Amino acid sequence: MKIPPKKPHFFKPIQPGFKNGLKIPIGFLKYLKGHYQHGHVILKRDGKKWMVKLNEHRFEEGWEKFSEEHDVQLRYMLVFRHEGNMEFEVSIFDSTHCDREYVEYIQVEEKEEDREEVDEEEEEEEGETSKKFEFDDKPNPCIMSSSRPFPNTEEVSTRFVFTVKPYCLTCGFLRLPKKFVLANGYAKTCPLVIRDERKRSWNLRLASYGSGIHVLGGWNKFHLANGLKVGDRKMFEVVTNGEKPIWKFHDKPSPSIKSSNASFRPFVHSHFECDIRPYCLSYDILYIPKKFAHANDLINKKRDLIVRDERQRLWDLRLCYFGTGVCMKGGWHEFRYANCLKEGDRVMFEVVANGEKPIWQFHGKKGYDKNASIVQGND
Repeated sequence: MKIPPKKPHFFKPIQPGFKNGLKIPIGFLKYLKGHYQHGHVILKRDGKKWMVKLNEHRFEEGWEKFSEEHDVQLRYMLVFRHEGNMEFEVSIFDSTHCDREYVEYIQVEEKEEDREEVDEEEEEEEGETSKKFEFDDKPNPCIMSSSRPFPNTEEVSTRFVFTVKPYCLTCGFLRLPKKFVLANGYAKTCPLVIRDERKRSWNLRLASYGSGIHVLGGWNKFHLANGLKVGDRKMFEVVTNGEKPIWKFHDKPSPSIKSSNASFRPFVHSHFECDIRPYCLSYDILYIPKKFAHANDLINKKRDLIVRDERQRLWDLRLCYFGTGVCMKGGWHEFRYANCLKEGDRVMFEVVANGEKPIWQFHGKKGYDKNASIVQGND
């Protein structure tokens, strides 16, 4: 007696007209007995779900949206793994057959990581500190001074160095080192913002694939814009973590890396306090103290702004000039509403990073160091 597979799957090569619908192979329908009458299927990928209408054994309404969101193209190969009921986990492979290339790379990479872990355990038994990996207790927005292009460590909690492998360019993602993932608690799908050294911002995504966590969902555009090629050695550094982490990309492994952090250096006026006044609520803007604006080069400029609140949520706002001053708007209404700001509240904003798209940390009525160097607002 033949034993059916626990999680049967079927393959579908993508052919012209695929957006109009996709058929489940007739031979596969035997695995769907008892569930076929549902009239829809659930497609799962990267921890998300899509409901797709099923007409007989053909994917229809909802299928086009799924294929567009995942940029499915002609000659791609899709694998649908039956998870029970009418749910399918979908794997997508492009025409480069990067699945085979990537699997081979992962096998080599995991062997290297296993060897490194064994080496570290042996060193610990001898009472020595591992020289291969070092972990910082807290994320530091600045790269520490070093006489070498990069620190001795390949992976630390706040940054990691990587070599561009062929799969990085053909498969559309980058696999993260395990120790970096564990140190930062990256265990689920979440959005990611990467800022390069030209102050450009990129929206990507962290997602699990196989046994690892990967950067994808925009990786192709990122590596093309930054001219990455096989063999390049680059670095990512954590600026902030939370629901939407922000990293900085360091392009050239040269001694200048230690002094290239103009957008991450400490500022004389790195904080300002202000009171929430009636105009903040009625006009949905917040004026920035002039001294702070001058010190941080905000005068007569329009800039997008990212503000991280105390719950680690990220908010997209806008800095605009008004008369001889600068104000925060373009998202201020949603921000102050979500943070329950009311007239009379005294709050603080702290610079995390400057540049074309600054990043600030918001501190509410409590929870900040009153002894810090602060520019007083509303004066």
